Amino acid sequence: MNCSTARQGRRALSAAAARHTTRLGTGMVLCLAALAAVVATPSPAWAVNTEIAGVRYEPTIKVEGQTLQLNGSGLSYKALQKVYTVGLYVTTKNSNADTLLKTPGPKQLRFVMLVPMRVDELGKLIARGIEANSSREEFRELIPATVEMGRIFSHMKRMVPGDTIAIEYVPQRGTIFFVNGQPSGLPIQMTAFFNAVLRVWIGKAPTTLDLKNALLDYQAPPLLDALN
Repeated sequence: MNCSTARQGRRALSAAAARHTTRLGTGMVLCLAALAAVVATPSPAWAVNTEIAGVRYEPTIKVEGQTLQLNGSGLSYKALQKVYTVGLYVTTKNSNADTLLKTPGPKQLRFVMLVPMRVDELGKLIARGIEANSSREEFRELIPATVEMGRIFSHMKRMVPGDTIAIEYVPQRGTIFFVNGQPSGLPIQMTAFFNAVLRVWIGKAPTTLDLKNALLDYQAPPLLDALN
């Protein structure tokens, strides 16, 4: 190979390397630009599941003349069977469980049955969940209210698909149970009782983490979505 040929070969290699570097740099710039756009894009408006397993939850409801908003809704399974849907209504939406528990004003848990179910099964689930999410001292104080809830449930008929149960908290009145829109039993006036019930689904030991996240309308941050 003479000197002229060698110089031509080196120039060709240099040009090819430059083209490769340019393509790589452009791709990296585009990637970083796209990532920056995701980070800079404002978060979308709070989105909740208003329909799940064929059950529609209204975005808002009225309780004692006050508007409550759907914070989130989810689906409960037993093995692979869909058992019930549940929606959580609050005065102010929030994805933090502790903040929701401390938020004043009315709240409501609304269940819609997807399979035939004895009401005392739901009552036992709530009682076990209250104990799991309470200290020993807290649970001791909650026992009378939990027993009263059991009495109320004992007068309810067997639930069938499409039946609804609402557990509603109203300040100064307490926790009220509704079956298909009709009140069942007297209000349980212990102030802490409704939050004890709510912790069954959004407390430290929820029925399932997926259902807790659904009721809190948990969404992965956009940046993590982009990286995945």
